[in-house]
Amino acid sequence: MAMPPYWVSVVMEFSVLISVAISFLKVQQVSKDYIPFVISLWFNLFGCIVSEFTMRVWGSNAVSANCYFIIFSLLILWQFKRWRLFDNRPSDFYVLIAVFVVIWIIDNFIVGSLFVFNPYARIINSMVMVFLSIHLLSSQLTIRPEPFWKSAKQLILVTYILLLTVKIATEFFWQFGSQLGDLFMNNVSSIYQYINFAANLLYAYTMLWIPVTTRYSWLSR
Repeated sequence: MAMPPYWVSVVMEFSVLISVAISFLKVQQVSKDYIPFVISLWFNLFGCIVSEFTMRVWGSNAVSANCYFIIFSLLILWQFKRWRLFDNRPSDFYVLIAVFVVIWIIDNFIVGSLFVFNPYARIINSMVMVFLSIHLLSSQLTIRPEPFWKSAKQLILVTYILLLTVKIATEFFWQFGSQLGDLFMNNVSSIYQYINFAANLLYAYTMLWIPVTTRYSWLSR
């Protein structure tokens, strides 16, 4: 699989603009249960802008990518809390936050450096988030079965599972698969770019099905 041209990569990366635009149209009515997801979309766009800027100015986006990942991970945990994943054991939420942050600090300041791409926090934290996503999805299908294409929660969870599973594989190959050759590694990178593009399109579609309320404006609070 050939690497897409640079301009195509940029277009795919910034395709998150579609879901961000939709979120701004619905922002006053979005259910508070989806606040972290909406914020994560905005942060995704911000991360894309910062990444492009740092690449052009310093020739590397490692620092911004490392920082983006931990914040994105915490936003996903917050979203899971909004979906009442931790209602039975509230302390688990704070334990996971601490674990994610500690792993990230070790990976970026002790084992590695903030100025290079570090795989371990991405792999470990992503595995936890995939597991939690699968657990939530299975519970959702059992408790409240509804058409997949009309359920914002199910769409988000499936997108998380898809994107983070591919991220785990990508990080694993980049760390341990260099002996497989440049062509293979380029294919791995290309697959991740296309999956990320698909995830952005799924986010946009999901925004159309997010529950809304006319009695709650979370930006005003």
